[in-house]
Amino acid sequence: NNDWKQVDKPLHVYWKMGVSGMKILVVDDEKFNLVIARDLLASLVETHEIILCSAPETVMTMLAEQSVGVVLLDIIMPKIDGIAVLKQIRQHTVYDDIQIVMFTGVSDLESFRLCFENGANDYINKPINPTEFTVRMQAAIKARKNLLKLKQAQDYLIHAEKLTSLGELAAGVAHEINNPIGFVSSNLETLGKYLVRLRESINEYRSLGRKIEDMAVSREDLIAIQRQIAAAEQHKKIDRILADLAPLVEESCDGVERVSKIVKSLRNFARSGQEDEVLPNDLNQIVEDALMILKNEIKYSANVEKDLNPLLMVECDKGQIAQVLVNVLHNAVQAIQQQKRTELGTIWIHTYMDGDYAVCRIADNGPGIKPEYLNRIFDPFFTTKEVGSGSGLGLSIAYGIVKKFAGDLSVENQQSGGAAFLVKLPSVKRGG
Repeated sequence: NNDWKQVDKPLHVYWKMGVSGMKILVVDDEKFNLVIARDLLASLVETHEIILCSAPETVMTMLAEQSVGVVLLDIIMPKIDGIAVLKQIRQHTVYDDIQIVMFTGVSDLESFRLCFENGANDYINKPINPTEFTVRMQAAIKARKNLLKLKQAQDYLIHAEKLTSLGELAAGVAHEINNPIGFVSSNLETLGKYLVRLRESINEYRSLGRKIEDMAVSREDLIAIQRQIAAAEQHKKIDRILADLAPLVEESCDGVERVSKIVKSLRNFARSGQEDEVLPNDLNQIVEDALMILKNEIKYSANVEKDLNPLLMVECDKGQIAQVLVNVLHNAVQAIQQQKRTELGTIWIHTYMDGDYAVCRIADNGPGIKPEYLNRIFDPFFTTKEVGSGSGLGLSIAYGIVKKFAGDLSVENQQSGGAAFLVKLPSVKRGG
């Protein structure tokens, strides 16, 4: 077929069509079966690229190099069987969306059980029945496409909720930025006035220097000029200006640094959440980013007490986990505000290790959660707020985000009152 181009590679062969599309990886140690599968797959209009592999030990390397959507995997193979390869693939959450169809002449119930218990999506018997093969592969391709659409919809919801949060917090964030910008602007205005007086004094001293070089000017005249300059310095308060310069510059630098931290926190929070942003991140820094975004919201309602254990690294998208913490913290603030108390409430933030997990515990001394609501708190659209004051998606989306990174989000009422949320994420070694 002239539409196909064969490219030889060590241990496997690539077969490519003219237009790039979903990639299907066929793994079988029998070349004859690979050719039959290739020819049947070629008849599927939706399929644009097929990768044939006769060496199952190379599958994980190939998945790392290729964006594969469907894997057709033989069970009986030398060196490593298909069940073992299936287990390897499903150990990596990044491959959760790959559709895996087992491909074998083995038909005993135990093989069926092992396949589906270890994450297979379907099963095709040998010898190949063309109709069965086509129908099941089309179903796998459709399932993969639907998963991608679902992921896009989830990403859209996450981003929309993030924009909603930013909209609700915009006034507070603007205040946090305007405050340091205001005193930096005032300091610059003061420094500008100081600069005029210092320039005048410097010019007067330069004039005195030139007269000292003039032999015709008497000592008495020089002393008189120096006294005039000293009197002018006192009038312009030069000594006070010189004492003020360092604090003004230091305070202005501090203000710029505060604005920089706010902007950096917002940038981390607003990131889109693409796969290439899943990196090892410091959980404590994400906590600080969330607190920075909510600073104006929190300070009028609660004091924050932090107990952050160092070196808590988690592999995640920093912006999405910041969104989780912002949602949880915002709920804590709103719970405290509902009490309409005269004194400030308290929010406790504690990060620590629990086995292989890094944990962020956020507790408040608000009214807590009614027992009948505890099992529904993460349900989509569930809210105890008044109509129009909440979408009911914040905690549901937060729960989905944490689960996406193989973690857990739970809530409990404290005996002393208030609620405590636990965000658990798999820990990774620093630099790992």
